Amino acid sequence: MNAFPQAFLDELGALFDKETLASLLLALENTPPVSIRLNPAFKGNICVPHEKVPQSEFGYFLKDRPVFTADPAFHAGAYYPQEANSMWIGAVFSFLREKFYQNEASIVALDLCAAPGGKTTDISSRMELGDLLVANEVISTRNAILFENVCKWGLTNTVITKADAQKFGKKGPLFDMIFCDAPCSGEGMFRKDNDAISEWSTDNVVLCTQRQQRIVFDVWDALKPGGFMVYSTCTFNRSENEDNALKFCAEMGAELIEFEHPNKDLLFELESHLYRCLPHKTPGEGLFFCIIRKPDGPFEARNRETSPKKKNKKTVSVSMEFDGFQSLIKGEETYLLRGDHHDEAFIQNLPGLVHPGIPAGSVFSGKWKPHPSIGLLKNADFNLPLIELDDAAAMQFLKREFIPMKPPTQGPVIVVWKGHRLGTANAVKNGLNNLLPMEWRVRSNFTAQSIVEYI
Repeated sequence: MNAFPQAFLDELGALFDKETLASLLLALENTPPVSIRLNPAFKGNICVPHEKVPQSEFGYFLKDRPVFTADPAFHAGAYYPQEANSMWIGAVFSFLREKFYQNEASIVALDLCAAPGGKTTDISSRMELGDLLVANEVISTRNAILFENVCKWGLTNTVITKADAQKFGKKGPLFDMIFCDAPCSGEGMFRKDNDAISEWSTDNVVLCTQRQQRIVFDVWDALKPGGFMVYSTCTFNRSENEDNALKFCAEMGAELIEFEHPNKDLLFELESHLYRCLPHKTPGEGLFFCIIRKPDGPFEARNRETSPKKKNKKTVSVSMEFDGFQSLIKGEETYLLRGDHHDEAFIQNLPGLVHPGIPAGSVFSGKWKPHPSIGLLKNADFNLPLIELDDAAAMQFLKREFIPMKPPTQGPVIVVWKGHRLGTANAVKNGLNNLLPMEWRVRSNFTAQSIVEYI
């Protein structure tokens, strides 16, 4: 562990009393905990030593870090390795949905800085049947990782975009909730990343503070009157946390909302309704969050875009039925969203639209070619045959290799490992042609080993 910068220590000393500071610094010297969050659609038990994460009904601490890449259940979306304190954001969504939107059949939320997908998958699991989540990531490589994790999570309530915050603001009031996990100086991750310690500086804190202000002010017009912004960082300093939150409220006429949760006593407040996770109080990394409510009243745009909404008029004829889903077309790909009530014009008009749902497949040379994602959907069946793989064949599939066997059928199939769907393949006479996306493949040799058991 590198020594903490003196300016950082001075900053903490100005915020906390000596006892709190000593406990915090001791925690930061320890090995960070390992935690996962189960997919609610998963039916099974964890079979490694674990204990519950108090702020999440689906979260567990593990005693040791397993090789997640060697676990087919991880690739099947049975669970997501997520930092424990980040799970508070999912709890915030549930609180807001239940307290303020209990009579609404559907809401639309934006996860503005979504990659790699921990908060996105958590929020999507907590949504009601009619809700829609827009997961945005502006960096292309991270957007691709977000897409992979959303597909593996297997829920069809998420749209993926790639746009700057300002482009959302120009569209006007689109969202009931906006989750802004703002890029920050990362002080809360010091014990996980020694490079973050060596790269830290007071100048970088200033730059991050200014960047966060720009992002929030740019996206603010995309929040509906009366809607909620959940602002969060993984850092400790006041500038990026309390000071920024108070500045947002003062300049935009907004108010802070009290968060209600049975384990709220685990949180630390320097000021009312501004919440910190400190590693010695809640096992996990540093996190700050608050809930900012936009005032009710008529919308007054500063920079609203006035261009007409675009509709994608291109259609294709497909040979599969998608009962219970709404299908949308982008390019040659057919995408699915659960339910049939979503406003297609709203979705097509989102800035930087990349994936308007979960891809189902496309028509190639007059034949239906299913996308591997449909083999990962939870609680959905498209009448494709299922082929069970043993441990060795499952790892072959995850490495995107041809799987020699004598399949009972030919054509598109879904491959399964211990009841969990891994994706799709094309069954031929002598085996399975692997349809797993090349960028998703496992690049190392592992023996399949799982941290879960199945019931």
